[in-house]
Amino acid sequence: MKNQSSTALKSQLVLGILGSGQLARMTAMAASELGILTHIYCPESEISPAEQVSSKTTKGSFADKNNILLFCLECDFITLENEFIDQDILNSIDEQFPNRLFPTSKTFQYIGDKISEKEHFLKAGIKVAPFSKVSTIEDISKFANIHGYPIVLKTSKGGYDGYGNSVIHNYNEISSKLLLFKGELLVEAFIAYEKEVAIMIARNKIGEMVVYPIAHTYQENSICHFVHVPALIDNQLEIKIIQYAKQAMEAIDAIGIFAFEFFLTKSGDIYLNESAPRPHNSGHYTIEGVATSQFHNHVRSVCHLPLGVTTLRSPYVKMLNLLGTTNSPAELKNADRFLKITDGHLHLYGKKYSKIGRKMGHFTLLGNNPIEMQQILNNLKSEYSL
Repeated sequence: MKNQSSTALKSQLVLGILGSGQLARMTAMAASELGILTHIYCPESEISPAEQVSSKTTKGSFADKNNILLFCLECDFITLENEFIDQDILNSIDEQFPNRLFPTSKTFQYIGDKISEKEHFLKAGIKVAPFSKVSTIEDISKFANIHGYPIVLKTSKGGYDGYGNSVIHNYNEISSKLLLFKGELLVEAFIAYEKEVAIMIARNKIGEMVVYPIAHTYQENSICHFVHVPALIDNQLEIKIIQYAKQAMEAIDAIGIFAFEFFLTKSGDIYLNESAPRPHNSGHYTIEGVATSQFHNHVRSVCHLPLGVTTLRSPYVKMLNLLGTTNSPAELKNADRFLKITDGHLHLYGKKYSKIGRKMGHFTLLGNNPIEMQQILNNLKSEYSL
């Protein structure tokens, strides 16, 4: 019998996370189960969600390169909670601390803004919505003359949850919509999609990849409210989405967990909408719903460990995002409604203050009857106050 290679996991391994919100929090919790310490870089003055569960926290600005490099000096591996850190800083981390930052600065260079992201995926043979870099009324009008209204104006960097984009319905709206945003802009053709789905995929340094079940996400005002797994799509669409996700990972040499959001049209077209080089809201259901959560596989992949299987633990998994309903100190007033539900799992992110629309937590439900499960979540959504 041939000798098989084994993986060593040293004691007191330190994973640094640039960012301190709920994604860093849940990543730190997953790391702790493997005995991995987490060092959080936190730009917030108050105690952050990740700081509550991490081994160590460094306070500082994301623009302070020297402070970030000092932070990296204390870490065995480094990852990010968001994609908003300047490319020059990421380059410096890779230069001074080779083989510590994952995803790498090179990967972020490919997808650091929406224009380069779409250009790179298009070259890799992945279909995206028609788009163009714009800066003037004339640029936008010319694009609309080709593709028709409505069109979507977006900031190239920094947009999320409906922020940083706006739909333009006619020529008369262009000038006012241009005033909403600063920096580099792009415009996209409006895709009349039937479904929006998301897929999580993890890849480690040796190229091993694992794919999660495709999730159907339900948006209201560009914010995800519900996630249903598995997505109700035919087998051919599923195969194509997985193929696109794998192509995308290889095209940008991605290491870590990535999310890819796709638009599906009635005619069967598939458009890659956006990617995220980190754990993603659409994958929170994996904590209880899948054998190895997105956070565990993110830790494994950036720390060069074997990846875990991604099979569902239940025929159906559904998730409700808990968004702030008031501008006040955070308090889930009817928590008992959540805590009494069989195979329901409540996650609150430890944020001190609630704001209307702010992501404050999520609730995952496992079961056999998707209709009854959705009714439970609908009732909770209409009743909770946070």
